[in-house]
Amino acid sequence: MYNGNLYEKRRLRDRFRDLVTLAAFTLAVAAVSVLIMNLLVYPVTLFAVRNKETFNFIVRDLSLFGLLAIILIAVGLKIRHLKKEGLPEKEIAGYLFRKPFYYLSIFFFFIVISAALLFLLYLLFSNNYYLLYKLTSS
Repeated sequence: MYNGNLYEKRRLRDRFRDLVTLAAFTLAVAAVSVLIMNLLVYPVTLFAVRNKETFNFIVRDLSLFGLLAIILIAVGLKIRHLKKEGLPEKEIAGYLFRKPFYYLSIFFFFIVISAALLFLLYLLFSNNYYLLYKLTSS
């Protein structure tokens, strides 16, 4: 039965000891993670409770400005890349006009497919009792 694998050769006590060590390590990592996260989150929570307006400004407004800056930088880099490839400004403008509609159509395609799947699941689960009744009463 031994195929060169040391794990198959070992006794049950050795396997149990390995599993206990692994479980203890997992619990220790979880405890340390909870402790560190509490140390990081507690000061932020105190700041948010004591300075609501400042915290709202940081989270809401600066996040929005940061997101807009990332989008503008990405568009600027894309324009620069397209100019380096030698495309004229008219084609670059057309590209920048068409591309959001392309991604928007992909988004709505996934929304429609998801809605169709949810509708089919709803139909299946709403008629589940009837189907089970038909299957068991035959």
